[in-house]
Amino acid sequence: MKWIGQHIYDLISRFRSDVYLEDISTGTIASGGNLGLDSNNKIVKASEATGDITGVTITTDSGSGAAFSQTSGSVGFSIEGTSGVGVTNSHEAITVTSVPGEIDHDSLLNFAANEHFTQANITTVGTIGTGVWQGTAITHAYIGADAIETDNIADDQVTIAKMRGSAIQTSGESFADNDTSLMTSAAIQDKIHGTTVVGTIATGTWQGTAIATDQQKHLANFEFEGFSTGDGTNYMIPEINSDTKAPFEHQTSTGADGLTATSVINLLRTSGHVMPYAGTLKLWKGWATSSGTGQTVNVGLYKFTLVNNDNTAVSPVSLKDTSFTSVGNTKALTFSESSFSVAFAAGDILISAIRNGTNNKRCDFTSTLVVEWD
Repeated sequence: MKWIGQHIYDLISRFRSDVYLEDISTGTIASGGNLGLDSNNKIVKASEATGDITGVTITTDSGSGAAFSQTSGSVGFSIEGTSGVGVTNSHEAITVTSVPGEIDHDSLLNFAANEHFTQANITTVGTIGTGVWQGTAITHAYIGADAIETDNIADDQVTIAKMRGSAIQTSGESFADNDTSLMTSAAIQDKIHGTTVVGTIATGTWQGTAIATDQQKHLANFEFEGFSTGDGTNYMIPEINSDTKAPFEHQTSTGADGLTATSVINLLRTSGHVMPYAGTLKLWKGWATSSGTGQTVNVGLYKFTLVNNDNTAVSPVSLKDTSFTSVGNTKALTFSESSFSVAFAAGDILISAIRNGTNNKRCDFTSTLVVEWD
């Protein structure tokens, strides 16, 4: 048993060394924030921190407050990338000291409000291979030289970034290669109206004004028909128009080749076709038949040119000669010619001629000649 004084001594000694509290209420420390209780409820004094903060762990906010907060000092944190510090925090500001190796979509959303992740600070993004542009309109300076701007079509105006070919000249405006100024609809109309040569129009419907007569191709058709009993040797041209069978009966001889000179009066009386304009022969197509079989029959086209106030005999000129082998007068044979030896001049007279394969064998023919005026 200890005596009373000894107990008092122990209590005093213990108070000088360590102080224990059986129970203590929680509350706010008004001053001296360095005292606290250890796990045995002993009052202890915290050691003073004299070293550097070597790292800070930031955890995801669970909803009760900020994931990381600081009430004093300038303690910061850093996020290290593959090639050094990527983002550094100095208490209140976040600065980018080097570009991180990767920035994913969530990172961009989280740092959208930071000035270092704004559009103005993006200087290089490389080549966009695929995708749809969702940004603001691309300015003219960054559009390729061969591009044509279609978003500037307004008020009858079209902006062409680059124009190929020779300069376009109009009555009021001139547009050369690489001219980026606006071409008005009036200028385009000036150019179209001033065009004199456009080449060949292969297809389409003409919607312009009427084409002048002298700019058109004109075709004309002439009928040639008749019959002849012949002599089997010479070409026979139509009879003079005093004959009751003229001009269909061909019974006036012009020689074995059809080129024998004939008097002016007899040629006029054949009732040939006078050509009003110069032109070319395009097509001669018809049907013919002849009595007898196995005989060669010739039907020819000739022209002759008269001289005003002159009675000199004129030799016909052959335009085309077609032939067939007779198969009897009950069967018709067709012929079609599109290649001719010569053209004709205005005023020339065209006639037909027949040479039978056998004497006194009748030949009949009917045909159409197509000519094109020059």
